[in-house]
Amino acid sequence: MLTTQQDLFRHFWHAVMPLEALAGGPVPFRLLGVDIVLFLGEDGEPRALRDRCRHRTARLSRGWCEKGRIVCGYHGWTYDGTGRLVSVPQFDDTQPVPDLAVERFWCTARYGYAWVSLSEPIEDIFDVPEDRDPGFRRIHQFYDTWNTAPLRMMENSFDNAHFAFVHRATFGDVSSPRPKRYEVTETEYGFFATSTVDILNPPEAHAITGETGPRTERRMQNHWFLPFSRRMDMEYPSGIRHIIINCATPIEDGRIQLVQILYRNDREEDCPAARLIEWDRRITEEDRAVLESTDCDATIDIATRREAHMPSDRPGIIMRKRLLDLLHQNGEAEIRRPDPPPARPLARGAMRLGPGAAGTIAVTIATVAREAERVVALTLVSPSGEALPPFTAGAHVDMHVATGIVRQYSLCSDPADRQRYRVAVLLEAQSRGGSATIHEAFHVGRRVRITPPRNRFALDETAPRHLLVAGGIGVTPLIAMAWRLYTLGADFTLHLCAHNRATAPFLAELEAAPFAHRLVTHLSGENPAERFAALATLAAEEPGAHAYVCGPERLQREVAEAAATLGWDPARVHAERFTADVDRDGEPFTVVAARSNVTLDILPGQSIATRLAEHDVIIPVSCEQGVCGTCLTRVLDGPIDHRDIVLSETERASGTLITACCSRGLAGSTLRLDV
Repeated sequence: MLTTQQDLFRHFWHAVMPLEALAGGPVPFRLLGVDIVLFLGEDGEPRALRDRCRHRTARLSRGWCEKGRIVCGYHGWTYDGTGRLVSVPQFDDTQPVPDLAVERFWCTARYGYAWVSLSEPIEDIFDVPEDRDPGFRRIHQFYDTWNTAPLRMMENSFDNAHFAFVHRATFGDVSSPRPKRYEVTETEYGFFATSTVDILNPPEAHAITGETGPRTERRMQNHWFLPFSRRMDMEYPSGIRHIIINCATPIEDGRIQLVQILYRNDREEDCPAARLIEWDRRITEEDRAVLESTDCDATIDIATRREAHMPSDRPGIIMRKRLLDLLHQNGEAEIRRPDPPPARPLARGAMRLGPGAAGTIAVTIATVAREAERVVALTLVSPSGEALPPFTAGAHVDMHVATGIVRQYSLCSDPADRQRYRVAVLLEAQSRGGSATIHEAFHVGRRVRITPPRNRFALDETAPRHLLVAGGIGVTPLIAMAWRLYTLGADFTLHLCAHNRATAPFLAELEAAPFAHRLVTHLSGENPAERFAALATLAAEEPGAHAYVCGPERLQREVAEAAATLGWDPARVHAERFTADVDRDGEPFTVVAARSNVTLDILPGQSIATRLAEHDVIIPVSCEQGVCGTCLTRVLDGPIDHRDIVLSETERASGTLITACCSRGLAGSTLRLDV
């Protein structure tokens, strides 16, 4: 594959240059065969333009910057950060500046680097939570030009078979050439791969690993991010984590800019940055010597048999398959030597599809509003102004927050209004990247992808009365329910529990709603006597009433226990949860994918979805906690050990559905699935 000739890669972010390199003025770079110039705008943020003046095509990078604008060194023509021509010094005040502009590219700052996408990016930059964790230090290690292809560098990063040979002078053991296997789980952003390898630990590496023995163990939890980035998370028995972020930024076919950032959970006095750079430099130079000897035209269509493969190449084979699939998904064919076909442009107005985008909806953020402490609400609309798909009260959507981060958010708008959706996001204290990214980076005008609405928390509109119980952010699906019940003229009460007014989402809105007389607030931090009393509240309800609860586990447990004490039919109590503790232990069992003709043993700690994915039988997953219902799969035969919290007791008793992300078969049994 000739990387620079594939239009697809123009739609991804690439780490281009350390921000500190821009302090002295404009700097040139060549990205995917395109000459660009980077500089700092008036606000101190990086900008990227085509490196050509509109006058006589002189390189703008030969000029200088004035007040966040770039001045051509040939005749002084000046351009602002958008690429617009703002000054021609040869003109007097009576002559208008020509309406001209230099092509502008997408540019942003992240992790100490300027990142550039030549066309509108289809995926956000991947999240590195350690970058905001004070327990880790960030070390910029390398910014080197290599004469190889980005795919070669990426697949080498997940190739355990080369350690014994390429790294025999550092940590590899040539007497143990058989590689340890990677356990690979494919994801929408690429894949997650784990492996534990034994390595040599020479004296010069003792401070690196925190170990003093001649050998040590390296536990790796690594990620590949489409197309050419990776995270290599290495942990040693000492507890030291050595996390390397690499970007193989394509300059042109056969040439990349290698970016390497290191995160460590120790201190400078424990192991100086200079020593870490020196050790990792030795290792990367060993890789470089081999990779620069390879053919830059790395064929991704393995059916051509241009290259041979062995079992340990599986991560690289997955990379090639995923890249080829993504090219085909976007209407492109792999371009190789000697006669590459022309890249097929998209039809005017068409939208590129990112990894994992099939079946999703593109929406634009119309408003961002703070609704309570640590809570923001996003209003989502169709970019074309068309009506959004209908939804029912209690429904949620899966939002693609960033590469590899998908989160479920309840719709908290009126189901009758199809011109907009609304979701609310609580900034979690222990955010895994989802809520933090939304609070920090989601702004008006940003385009995101969501799944069509799904509902596992639906109203029973036939009930004579409805009791809605919300705790904090759990009010979101109940707002949609309240609007629906109000529209139907149904009898209901909405109880909103929070510490105080400042932490009660949408309280002012609910107090002004046409159903405000049905709202009861419980602000226990302001008045402890107002604390919600589940048993008394349910006891006062009329026969046949249904209860709907969403909020903290304690609140849900109190409502469930009260209903049980009062002898309520479990079918009258509805609950929605967003997280769960998943027990993945259990005895081995067998799964048969009936339609795919695949039979597999599932061992303790393994999930059905992950094992089937290893054999190209894909069951969509999202939460991996048995909460969202994305992975629900039809069971044809066999006993089920349910580990989820999404299925009702009736659904469990039917024996026809299983959450393939966490539930299991009984010990020694065989489950036949309709996949």
